[in-house]
Amino acid sequence: MLDLANALKLLGDDTRLRILRLVAREPLNVSEVTSILGLAQSGISRHLSLLKQHGLVEERREGVWSYYQMAPLLKLAETDVDEGDGDSAGAPGADLLAAWRFVKERIALAKDRDHDLARLTEVLRGRENFGGGLNEKLLEPGQSWFAWSRVLQFLLPPVEAIDLGCGDGTISVEISRFARRVVGVDVNPRALLAARKRAERERRDNVIFKEDRIEALSEPDASFDLAVFSQSLHHMQQPAAGVRQAARVLRKGGRLLLVDLAPHEERWVIAKLGHIHLGFEPEALRVMLAEAGLGQIVLEEVHQRRGEVFRVLVASAVK
Repeated sequence: MLDLANALKLLGDDTRLRILRLVAREPLNVSEVTSILGLAQSGISRHLSLLKQHGLVEERREGVWSYYQMAPLLKLAETDVDEGDGDSAGAPGADLLAAWRFVKERIALAKDRDHDLARLTEVLRGRENFGGGLNEKLLEPGQSWFAWSRVLQFLLPPVEAIDLGCGDGTISVEISRFARRVVGVDVNPRALLAARKRAERERRDNVIFKEDRIEALSEPDASFDLAVFSQSLHHMQQPAAGVRQAARVLRKGGRLLLVDLAPHEERWVIAKLGHIHLGFEPEALRVMLAEAGLGQIVLEEVHQRRGEVFRVLVASAVK
């Protein structure tokens, strides 16, 4: 009776069930699970440790990462064979396997009220875009978009650039590799602290970060050759005002580059990620750029991979 009570207690936790639903679909590391669930990493590590201790998940190393996946022994719960008493080290006992059989289908059919599966899709897309992780087995060794961004810098002239909504400075630092000067702007002081640390780590002394409101930039007119919005426009209360400010600080012939989301229905991004707008219609973006005094507008949708929740729009315009 005690074993049954412990089994039900282990599987009677909402967070652990959410974790099991995720790792049943794809091996994940602690950081990825934390990002998806939006909970403290210490708590996620504790839950994974418990699941591993009871034989529900297994851990395996890949490079510097540890990935957690559903334990192969759980497949026994899908059969009618005698599961035994779980004598082998770390194997789930009969009561736990029986409890898992009970909840397995219910987890699969449960509504994704926390939008975990949508965020799982984004995490997996991020693996492919930035290299590393299990998805890299589909690529040539060492191939990544970061490596290609370094190669492309040799095609670009030195410019003075502003990254509008720079966040943790990832894009700002990459731009600084070919630019003479980069200014990263954001309203979040914590993000700017992380950005400054990133630039220091990368020894990029031609990039600075400022706390400023994009819709009311303090930068003088005609100060930059390049202005960038990278997934930041949907965080702004007045995106059209932000685009006008970007056009104002561009020199004649300067270029604005924009990456953002097409319209979607994933309302969870408002509470969890701080989005204000659920994407933009392409024509609305085109009008926004034109009304800011920009021309030579090119706007297209990035090809969507199967299963992706979000569609990405890219745009370019010239002052």
